[in-house]
Amino acid sequence: MAAAIRLFRLGHQSLWIDEQFTLSAAGLPGRLAWRDLLDNVHGPLHTLAVAVAASLGGTSEWVLRLPSALAGIAMVPVMAWLAARFAGRDTAVPAAWLAAGSPFLVWYSQEARNYAFVMLAAAAASALLLELVASGRRTDAVRYLLVSAAGVLSNLSFVLLLPFHLKLWLAPGPTRRFRLRALAWIAGLGLLVALPWLPAIGGIWDWSRLAPLREPVPGEAALRGETTFHVAAVPFAMHAMLMGYSGGPALRELRADPGGALRAHLPEVIAAAVVFGLLLALGLRTLAGRGRLADTLLWLIAPALVVSYFAANNFKVFNPRYVAVSLPCVLLVGAAAFASLGPRARLGFGTAVALLWTLSLGRMAFDPAYGREDYRTAMAQVRAGIVPGERVLAVGAPEPVEWYGRGLQVSRWWLGFAAVPERMASRLEDSLAVAPGTWIVCSRPEDQDPEGRFARWLDVRVTPEDRLSTSGVRVWHWRRDAGHEPTRP
Repeated sequence: MAAAIRLFRLGHQSLWIDEQFTLSAAGLPGRLAWRDLLDNVHGPLHTLAVAVAASLGGTSEWVLRLPSALAGIAMVPVMAWLAARFAGRDTAVPAAWLAAGSPFLVWYSQEARNYAFVMLAAAAASALLLELVASGRRTDAVRYLLVSAAGVLSNLSFVLLLPFHLKLWLAPGPTRRFRLRALAWIAGLGLLVALPWLPAIGGIWDWSRLAPLREPVPGEAALRGETTFHVAAVPFAMHAMLMGYSGGPALRELRADPGGALRAHLPEVIAAAVVFGLLLALGLRTLAGRGRLADTLLWLIAPALVVSYFAANNFKVFNPRYVAVSLPCVLLVGAAAFASLGPRARLGFGTAVALLWTLSLGRMAFDPAYGREDYRTAMAQVRAGIVPGERVLAVGAPEPVEWYGRGLQVSRWWLGFAAVPERMASRLEDSLAVAPGTWIVCSRPEDQDPEGRFARWLDVRVTPEDRLSTSGVRVWHWRRDAGHEPTRP
């Protein structure tokens, strides 16, 4: 079932802006450069997997997302294994089913990014560490080292497991002496594995922002929009982990009007909160009875606290994917709940979860409002209408436009000019005067132009017949011979 869900329509959506970062790091549509791989701190292992897949199967959306899909499929047996070690054998089957159907896992299994890899590594490394605590075998320590190295090289957020894993490494028991020795050399070898990427890690972020009691620099802008952190970030992350990004309001709805989007989907949000709220409460009670409550809370809470601190200090925005290493723990809590239920209650809750997740997965697969921006269709329309001498302006998120506009004359235009309307108009007029015709392709304007000044300027000057739109992407065709000659005020 996990394979069917993840491979179904794997390539039907366009490659969006975040996936373009992976393609660029992999050297696509050309070849991978090892220097670029060492500069890539956001998942070099996944990037390498994508480059290999492309060399074997080409650069279709389906092929480029296949490594993530395979990692998502592998989550099913790994979650069953982890559940049996963490909470008991009776939780293995519900854990496997929850992993198979989780909309959050399916979303990242159908994206050419590294989050399916890091979630798989988080589950596997935790299971291996539990094996090591019980057995004290050297082979388990070696396997833990290899899987943890793969996790760090999949995404640096893997290190958010450190508080939970340290607790297991230092736990009392007959294997503690061996674990302390193993931890020392694993830490040293792990540092050697990460060494080639340390210069890039040290230079990509402003680490001084993490200093305690740091005062913001005057005029310092938030990393995204008006603020990098919001009090609703953690509840939204939990909702996303339980229902995916297509359970409730769509992301574009939330960006446009958070309050209105929530009100429009309130019955569905309440239903999900009741069903999963009861399951999580029951699961935590069950895990407490099995001596795993402290481990569970540490696994759930520590990553969220760290990422919240990053966001509060304007170091990194808060996003559910940055705490994805906690997703296996969320599924473990759900599995513990199902294991403790009687047959009738298990059937009732299973039916409720299946209905909620079927709605979310159906939207993900078929409803464009819940999909990624449709650059592929937009650029196909541009290709069908563009004539020699015309060019394309990529506005907002230029990388997908450049990918699907390969072979066309594509230039970037910075949407930040919209902050000053007069400057925006002047710069845009200069850009439109370069060619007899220009196709302006705009997407994701909400951060740099939340008031929509850029779109309004063009809507006034371009007739409806010369406008196109797909999900999340708007296109205007400016032609001087149609009376669109820009004139300065």
